[in-house]
Amino acid sequence: MTTMSSRKSLLVATMASMYLLAAQAGTVPLDLPNPDGNPGNLKKPVKVYILAGQSNMVGMGDISGARPAYSSVFLMADPAVIPGPMPVGGSALARHGVFDAKAVVYSGKEPVKTVPIALGTVAEKLPATDSGQSLEVTAQIDVPVTGIYTLHAGFEDSSYSVVLLDGKEVYRRDAGGQPVVTKVALEVGKRYPVRISYLKGRSAAFWMEQVDIEANGDLMTVVTRDKKFQYLVDEAGKWTARNDVLYADPRLFPARNVLPLSATANNGKSIGPEMGYGHVMGSFHDEQVLLIKTAMGNRSLNFDFRPPSSGRTDPQNNYESYEYRAMIEGVSNTLAKIDQIVPGYSGQGYEIAGFGWFQGHKDKGSTKEEYEKHLVNLINDLRKDFSVPNMPAVVATVGFGGYRLQSGPWKGVWEAQMAVGDPKQHPEFAGTVASVDTRDFWREREESPKSEDYHYHRNAETYLLVGEAMGRAMVRLEGGEAERIPTSGRESSVAALVAAEASTTAPTDVPVATPPAILKPLLLDGVRLNFIADAAKRTALQAAVNGQKPTQSSQFLNDPMDGLVAIYKAADITDYNWKPFGQDLNNVAWDYFSFDPPEVMEKTKADRYRRVTVPAGMTNWFAPEFDAAQAGWKQGLPPFGQKNGKLEPTGSCTNNFCLCGVPPRTLWEKEVLLARGTFEFPALKPGYRYRFVVG
Repeated sequence: MTTMSSRKSLLVATMASMYLLAAQAGTVPLDLPNPDGNPGNLKKPVKVYILAGQSNMVGMGDISGARPAYSSVFLMADPAVIPGPMPVGGSALARHGVFDAKAVVYSGKEPVKTVPIALGTVAEKLPATDSGQSLEVTAQIDVPVTGIYTLHAGFEDSSYSVVLLDGKEVYRRDAGGQPVVTKVALEVGKRYPVRISYLKGRSAAFWMEQVDIEANGDLMTVVTRDKKFQYLVDEAGKWTARNDVLYADPRLFPARNVLPLSATANNGKSIGPEMGYGHVMGSFHDEQVLLIKTAMGNRSLNFDFRPPSSGRTDPQNNYESYEYRAMIEGVSNTLAKIDQIVPGYSGQGYEIAGFGWFQGHKDKGSTKEEYEKHLVNLINDLRKDFSVPNMPAVVATVGFGGYRLQSGPWKGVWEAQMAVGDPKQHPEFAGTVASVDTRDFWREREESPKSEDYHYHRNAETYLLVGEAMGRAMVRLEGGEAERIPTSGRESSVAALVAAEASTTAPTDVPVATPPAILKPLLLDGVRLNFIADAAKRTALQAAVNGQKPTQSSQFLNDPMDGLVAIYKAADITDYNWKPFGQDLNNVAWDYFSFDPPEVMEKTKADRYRRVTVPAGMTNWFAPEFDAAQAGWKQGLPPFGQKNGKLEPTGSCTNNFCLCGVPPRTLWEKEVLLARGTFEFPALKPGYRYRFVVG
C-alpha cells in the first residue's frame, strides 16, 4: 500500500526532473483544429492538468436527448394575452399580429356592410347576418418566429368556418364536423393575407399553433445542426478523439482506464469543461497532455473542499474537507502509475502544469470575503501539497442566470472568484492565477436540453465554452497566445431589460396571467383536442370510461382522465372536478394505534416502506369484527401527523388532496400508524367515478 507521505515523496522526486513552463509557438485560434490522431511528443515530460469542482465540473452538458422547452406555442392577437406558459398541457402562449381586419356582410355576391373588426379578440362579436346573407373577414397576419403553424378561426359557433391563407385553404370545419387543418410554413418579418368565411357567427376569436418546436442545446444538435465546434467531429460525422490528450477521473471512475479525450470519454452521456479545455491544451502543447478530473456533485468549498489552511469547523466530521483529501489522493494515485496509463511512456517524467476550478452552486449565499478566503487557501494549499509553488490556476466563475447573476444568491461567490484573478486585489497571484467570467456562456431554457438551471440547463455549448475559455486563459498564463472568445452581446440586451423592468411599475389591477375566458378557445379547441388525439392518452381515457383498472397506478390516484379534467378546469369549467362524496372523513373520529415495529431501519433512509410485524393481538386489526377499544386503541380527528414531535404541518404545500400543509389535529406518535373506522355512504351513481384518497 502506498502511503500519502510516500506518494508525496514520489511527486517531489519526479518534480525535480521536470522542465520549467515554457511558451509554445503559435497562437491558439478561435476555431480549433481537428485532432490529427497522433500522440503527443513522448520525449518531453507529460503535461498534467488537474480539474476540480462539483457537478458542473463533473459535466452535465447532454450529448443527446434534448427536449424543447414547450411542446408547442399557441398564439393569439387578443390584447388580454400575457405571454408565458399555458396553465396546462406543456405549451407556451405568445402573441402574433393582425392588421387591417375587416368584416364584410354579403347578400349574394354584393357587399352590403363593411366594418373594422378586432380579429383574434375573443370577446369581439362578429356582425350579425340576416337570412340569405354571408360573412367574410379579411386581414393580414404575421408571426414572431419562423416555423410550421396551424391556423384556427372562431370559437364555439364561429368555429364552423373556412380559412384561406394566401388563397389556399388551411382550415375547414363544416356543420356537425371536426376541424380539418393543414400545416403551413410561415416566416418572421412577412405579412400573410387571410380570408375567413363563417358558416355561423359569434366570437371573432382567431388563433394559431406553432407545432415544430425544435429541441436545442445538446451536443449532437450544436455540432450537427448548428455547425459549431466542428473539431469534435471528423469528415464522416463521427466523434473525434485526441490521442495527445488523455483523460482520467479517479474520483468517479477509479477503476476505469485512462481514455483519449472524446465526446464520450466522460461518461458517454454528458460532457464537462474538460472537452473544450483539453482541445485547447492539446492544440497548444507539443507534449502529451494528461487531464485528471476530481469532481463530485453537490459539494461546497466551505465544507467539502475546505482546504487545510482554512482550518476545521468540525474536526470529528470526516466529511469536512473530504473532497480536498480525495483530490490529493486521486491525483497522486494516478501519477504514481503514469508509466502504466500513458501509452509509450519511457520515464520522461511529468509536469503538473496547472489547476482548473469550476464550482460554486453549493456555496450559495456565501459572502465574497468568506468564499475568497477559502479559494485563496485552496490554490496555495494545492501548490504546497504538489510542490509546485507557482502552479498556474484558472478559476471559472459561477454563471447562473447569466448577466442577472448579480441580483441572485451567488453574487458573493462570483465576486470572490473574479477577485483571485485580479492583480489589484491579489498581487501575489499576478501572472499565475486567472479568472474566467462565465456569465456570457449562460443559455436560457429555450436554447437548452432541459430545465435545470443549477446545471446550466444541461447546455453542451455552455460547458464547451467554459472549458475553452479556461484553456485559453491557461495558455496565456503559460506565456502563450490564444484568441479570446467573442462576447455574445447578451450583456447589453439583459441590461436593457433590467433597466426597463426597474423603471416600470405594474398597476396592481393588471392580471399576472391570461384570464381563462381568453384561453378558452385554445384550451378546448387546441389543448383538449391535442390531448385526446394522443394515442396513449386516448386508450387510457377509453379504459377509464369503461371502468377498467389503470395499467399504471399513481400515488396521487391520477390518470389521463385527471389530465383532461385539468384542461376543463383551466378553462374555468368545474363540472368534471372531483367532489366530496358522503361523510367528510376529515371531520369524523377514527380509531388509531401507533407503534414502533421490531423491524428497525436507519432514520436516514428515505424510502422506509417495508413489511412490519404488528403488535400481538392486532393481526386482524382491519377486520370488521376487530374491537379497537378493547385492544387499547385511541380515537382522534385527522389529519394525523407531527413534525419534530409537535402538531405542526410537514410543509407549505397548498394541494387540497394531500393536506400536508394543514396542521395535524392528532399526534402521530410513533413510526407506524394504524387507523380504521366504520362509515356510511350514499348509493353510488352510474356514470361517475369514485376514489378514496389516503395520506
